[in-house]
Amino acid sequence: MYKAASGQQVAATVPADAEEPVAHAHLADELPQSSEPSLAERYDWLEAMINHVPDYIYAKDLEGRFLFANRAIVLNNGLERIEDMVGLTESDIHPSAAADAIAVIERRVMETGEPDLGFEERRLRGEGWLMMSRVPLRDKTGKVIGVVGASRDISARKRGEALMKAQAQLLKAVAKGVRLDPFLSDVADLLEEVIPGTATVILLHDEGAQELHIAAASPSARTASVLPADILDNPASWRRLAISSGDGGQHGVLALRISCHEASLWEFLTGVAQTVGIAIDRHYDAERITFLAEHDALTGLPNRTLLDRKLDDMLRRANKTSRKVAVVFLDIDNFKLVNDSLGHAAGDELLKIVANRISAEIGHGNMISRIGGDEFILALEQTEEDFVSWLARIREAVARPLTLAGMNLQLTCSIGMACFDMHGKTATELFANADMAMYRAKENGRNSIEVFDPAMAESARQKLGRSEELRRAVERDEFVLHFQPQKDMISGEIIGVEALVRWNHPTDGLVFPGDFIPLAEESGLIVPIGEAVLRKACSQAKKWQEQGLPPVKIGVNMSARQFQEHGMTRQVAAALAESGLEPQWLEIEVTESLLMRDVQGAIMKMHELNALGVSLAIDDFGTGYSSLSTLKRFPLSRLKIDRSFIADIPDDADDMAITSAIVSLARSLELDVIAEGVETEEQARFLSRAGCHAIQGYLFSRPIPAEEVTRIMRKQP
Repeated sequence: MYKAASGQQVAATVPADAEEPVAHAHLADELPQSSEPSLAERYDWLEAMINHVPDYIYAKDLEGRFLFANRAIVLNNGLERIEDMVGLTESDIHPSAAADAIAVIERRVMETGEPDLGFEERRLRGEGWLMMSRVPLRDKTGKVIGVVGASRDISARKRGEALMKAQAQLLKAVAKGVRLDPFLSDVADLLEEVIPGTATVILLHDEGAQELHIAAASPSARTASVLPADILDNPASWRRLAISSGDGGQHGVLALRISCHEASLWEFLTGVAQTVGIAIDRHYDAERITFLAEHDALTGLPNRTLLDRKLDDMLRRANKTSRKVAVVFLDIDNFKLVNDSLGHAAGDELLKIVANRISAEIGHGNMISRIGGDEFILALEQTEEDFVSWLARIREAVARPLTLAGMNLQLTCSIGMACFDMHGKTATELFANADMAMYRAKENGRNSIEVFDPAMAESARQKLGRSEELRRAVERDEFVLHFQPQKDMISGEIIGVEALVRWNHPTDGLVFPGDFIPLAEESGLIVPIGEAVLRKACSQAKKWQEQGLPPVKIGVNMSARQFQEHGMTRQVAAALAESGLEPQWLEIEVTESLLMRDVQGAIMKMHELNALGVSLAIDDFGTGYSSLSTLKRFPLSRLKIDRSFIADIPDDADDMAITSAIVSLARSLELDVIAEGVETEEQARFLSRAGCHAIQGYLFSRPIPAEEVTRIMRKQP
C-alpha cells in the first residue's frame, strides 16, 4: 500500500511494450554526441523522466509482483531502491483489505484486457485521495503479461471540493434563515469535519459588553475544555479571524488550532468568518423585525398589537379568578408645547423618560404600551393597593422634575381608568371607556385622575349628536352675529363693535359660543364657522356705512385653528373684497396664548394682515405668557384687557395695579387699549383715571343684533 503527497500534479505514460523491467539509473552527465541515441540511452532517458514524475507509476506481472516502480512509489512505501520492491506484491509490503481490493481490480484488468481508468480511492494510510488508472501490460505480440498502473494525488482537489461544498452549505443555511445557536455549532462541527485535526471555537461579544464568550466549539475543542483566555492569551497556538458585522463593527472572532497553512484554506476560512458575520447580522435583524412588530420603536414598550393579546389573557384570568383588571389611558399634558419649543429630538427623549418612570411603577405582570404620540395605555392587575392610589403614584412619578435640553421641566398628565368587569367586559369596551375618562380629566383642567362613569358615555353620545348637528348647522348657515358696542371714554361715542357668533338652533333657539365653540374647535368645524363669521361681519360693517352711519371698526375673533390655516390671509382678503369693506375698518382679534404657540409664524401672518391694511388686537391680554421683548415684535394696534382683571375693581388692589400697568404699557408701546367686561360705574371711572381709551361691557351694552346697533348709532349726536 502507498500514500499520496498532498498537492502533487500528474502527467505520465508508461510504455506497454517493454521486454524487461527498466533498471534504476541516473541521467547521463552529458548528451550523446551521435545523432541517433542507442536503445539503452533511450531507456535511461525514459527511466529518468518517469522518476521525476510526481505521480505513482508501476508495472506488475501476472502474479501481481512488481516489475517496476518509479521513485515516488519507492519512497512513499518507505524503501530506498527499486530493487527492494521488484518481486514483491502489495500484500507483501502492506497486508490489508485495501491491498486485496487493489489486487482484485488489477486481476480483472489482466483477465479482461480492458483498462480501468479514473477510479478514485481514499487511502487508508494518511488522509488524501488518489485517482488510480490501470491498463494491461502487453508484449510485442499483444499478449497480456501484466498490468501498468498510474496514480495521481487528488487530495488538494478533493479538499477544495469539500470546502466549496461546506461553504455552499453554510450560505444556503444563511439564506433560509437559521436559529443562531445551532447554526454556530454546525459551523464548528463542519470545519472539523472538512479540515480533520482542526479545533474550532467561535467567540462572540456579550450584548452591550466587550467581553468575549464561547458561542460554539467543535468536538475536539469541547473535549479539551477550552476557555476564551486560552485562545486570547495564546496567539501562537490559535489563529483568529474577525467576524465582522454589517455596520463595520465586529461580532467576535473565529479561532482555529490548525496545522495546515495553505493560502487556499485560509481564503476559505476567511469566507466562513464572513458568512458567520452575515448569519449573525440576519439573526439580529430578524429579532429586531420580530421585536418591532409588537413594540414601539422609540420607547421599546409593547405596541397595541402586543397589548391586545396580553390584555385578552389578563381578562381571561380575571374572569376565572374574579379579580379586577384596570385599563388606563395616560396622556402627557401640553406635550406639543415641548415638541414645538425644544424640538422633536427633545420630545422623543422626554417620551423615553416618561416610559421608564411609568414602567418602574407598574411592576411585574402588568402592561404599559405606547400607542402613538404622547399617549400610553396601561393594563393593571388587582393588588392590595387600590387602583386610584396606584395611579396617583404613577402621576407623581411622571411629575418628578427633570432637565431636558438645558431646561428644567415638571410634567403633568391626565389619566382615565375603566375596570373589568364593572366598566366593560371586553378590551374594546374598556379601551373606549378609559379613553372617555381621560378626556374628562383633560376637560376638568388636566393633571387629574378620572374613573369612568356611565354618565360619561351618555355625555359622549350627546357630544357626538351635537357634533352632527353642528356639522349640519355649517351646511345650513345657521349662525348669526350679535355685536357688542365699544365706547370711547372721552366722547362717549361708539367707536367700534365686536362681532360675536350665535348658533340659531332650529329647536334650542340661540346657543351661545361657550356651548359650541369648544366642540367646533375639537372637530375642526371652527374653520368654516370662523370664515362665515368673517364674511358676515365685513358685510354688516359695509351695510352700516351704506346706511349713512359713521364708519366704525369691527372686531372679529380668530381661533388658533383658523389663524394657523395656510390660506388664512386669502380668506380675509376675500371677505373684504366680497363685502366691499375697506381694510382699515376690520380688526382681527387674536389671543395672547395663540401668538405664543409659534412666535415667528404668528409675526409673519400678522405682517401679511397688516399688508392688507387690517389692524390687529390682542384679546384677553394679561392671561397669556408673552414677554415684553416678544410683545414689541408684534405689529399690533390695540390691547384688550381681559375681563378677569376688571371684575373685582375697585375691591381688589392687585387687579387695579395690574390694570393700571397694562394701560401704561400700552401707552408706552403707542397702542390703543380697551377694557372688556366693564359692568359698573366705579370700574369705568377707575379706567378713565388710569388712561384707558375705551370700554366694552354690560355697563354700556350687551351683545345685541345688528338692528339694535343701528338704532343706538342713529341716536348718537
